[in-house]
Amino acid sequence: MSGWNKEKLQRYIKEGRGQGEKVSYIPWTKTHEFSSKGRATRIFGIKTQRIHHLHSDNQLRAFHMFEWEDNVIDIREGFPLLDVMEVIDDKENLRFDKFRDKESGEQLVLTTSFLLTIRDADGKERYLARAIKDSSELTRKITFEKLEIENRYWRAKGIEWRVITDKQLSRQFVKNIEWVRETLLSNEQSDINKDQLSDMLLNHYLLSNPDSVLRDSLRDFDKKTGASNGTGLYLYRYLIAKKAIRVDMSRKFDTTARIIDLLM
Repeated sequence: MSGWNKEKLQRYIKEGRGQGEKVSYIPWTKTHEFSSKGRATRIFGIKTQRIHHLHSDNQLRAFHMFEWEDNVIDIREGFPLLDVMEVIDDKENLRFDKFRDKESGEQLVLTTSFLLTIRDADGKERYLARAIKDSSELTRKITFEKLEIENRYWRAKGIEWRVITDKQLSRQFVKNIEWVRETLLSNEQSDINKDQLSDMLLNHYLLSNPDSVLRDSLRDFDKKTGASNGTGLYLYRYLIAKKAIRVDMSRKFDTTARIIDLLM
């Protein structure tokens, strides 16, 4: 981030950046302010009910996978380590000098890609910190130096921290999430009662005909209900998005398979 100085730091803090939770959280860096090597994306979060600012395709894929997980209840991207100097006691071999603005000499604010809030099976909430990196970046010394600062920071806070690379982000899984997720946001079928009709599809066309081919059952649904072509498929996606049915999200969707072979 170029042009960084004390005045800008105070302005960011005054704006509430890096503060708040869920809908009230404001990321430290926004897509239009930050020059990133990857493709920047602004996306509405279903769980947080706010716009998320993501700076690469890998961050976008990670976001989708985090949001899909049932135990993740909050996703905070671009989380700033504002108190890093106070939190880390052992700073002797950390290269903070490499993370200064070239013009002002001011220390840059380092961020972690995501700070997640999860709810365990016993109902207790805890935090997880995740750094998202392309595997090619791990060959750069400066990347390792930043990650080591993050590692020591979160360890001192008692919060689990891990690095996730593109090799751990399944493109097919994410593609499937995007395909079903749209039904929770779009008005593509605004003239229908999604909940009522999806329940009908589930109980009278899917669960009651497990040996049928999915494509045939969806067409049968469209025909018998008088719905427009494709409504059954849309509602099938909606059922998956709501997790009313479970399917293997790591595999490409196949409407020519039998229903019993698709549902988990």
